[in-house]
Amino acid sequence: METNIVKIKDYRNTSYKNDDFTLGNKKLVFMKKFKSDHPKVRNIYNTLKNRTNKYNSEFRRIYYNKCAYCGISTQVIDSSRFEVDHVIPLSTLKINLDYSRDKINGIENLVNSCQMCNRGKRDFYCDEENLKILHPDYNRLPQIFYRKKDYSIDINEYYGNNSVIIEFYRKLKFDNQLRRLDYLLMEMKDFCDIHEGEAIINDIQKLIFKIESKRRANY
Repeated sequence: METNIVKIKDYRNTSYKNDDFTLGNKKLVFMKKFKSDHPKVRNIYNTLKNRTNKYNSEFRRIYYNKCAYCGISTQVIDSSRFEVDHVIPLSTLKINLDYSRDKINGIENLVNSCQMCNRGKRDFYCDEENLKILHPDYNRLPQIFYRKKDYSIDINEYYGNNSVIIEFYRKLKFDNQLRRLDYLLMEMKDFCDIHEGEAIINDIQKLIFKIESKRRANY
């Protein structure tokens, strides 16, 4: 049966991966387990942000050990450089926008984020309409942003005049050259995984080592 649904390539995936950020019931399953171990906890964030808690790593796995915003993975940066982000920022509690503390610190408002995205985003807040397309859990981000041939991230033309999306793009530093470098590393590492044992892999791994050394020295 023919459909009119067009599959959009997710800029957070390399050409070798097809991780589906449509979460479905993943967070419901997660919370069922979480509540069984922490029945009295209301502030989910305070528990999840603790990297020594097993649920910190389980939460990251919901997002394939990737940043929900830019897509960088633990292939490139250590897990210690991922943080639990409030999509609607914690600071909104100070300005009386009718968000409860339980909602702000609840699982539906929390996503896995790299430090660069989380700290760039900081107090970014937007209206409900834009929130529905920028919240990673709605999986609308691949409609807004795309990966160019040079591995940079850009805004799709349809959203090019949306001032909120432009602000989001700039705050999260999607235009930073590091985004290209990190994506290149992910591409190369995925290639090596798929073609393990082939003669060319040793040369590619040497290149990866050089690029990672450059990254550590400059970023």
